[in-house]
Amino acid sequence: MHQHIRENLEDYLKGENPAEFHAHLGECAECTEELQSLVAQSQLLRSLKSAPDVEPRAGFYARVIERIESRPASIWSVFLDRKFGFRLAVASAALVALLGTYLVTSEPSGPEYSSAPAVVLTDTPQAAQVSALENDPRQQQQRDAVLVDLASYHQ
Repeated sequence: MHQHIRENLEDYLKGENPAEFHAHLGECAECTEELQSLVAQSQLLRSLKSAPDVEPRAGFYARVIERIESRPASIWSVFLDRKFGFRLAVASAALVALLGTYLVTSEPSGPEYSSAPAVVLTDTPQAAQVSALENDPRQQQQRDAVLVDLASYHQ
């Protein structure tokens, strides 16, 4: 679209018709085509304009309020009920007591977890086993090697 048409376009769309504007449109097909497109868009936008005094039908506000009030309560409103809150607190306390009891009773505290050395049961009596360890030099060397390993162990 040419500069002269752009400058006077607003006046043309308002309904004013300058003579040189029409003369240029008679000569230039490109400007005429673009102007017809703008006029069609302008008419379309005017058709979308609402009437100045549009009022809702009678009873509209009453129907809206009724619809809001008849709406089902939210799931979160259940927690605001005093009876439900009390029952939930009692159930939670019972669950905590039950889990605490389970943890206390299942804690390993038997003789298998004590810090005392373990007793090895064998077919031979214990006194004979101790005397056999003291008399056998190979057993004594192994015992000393284990003690050295334990004494020199660093974490």
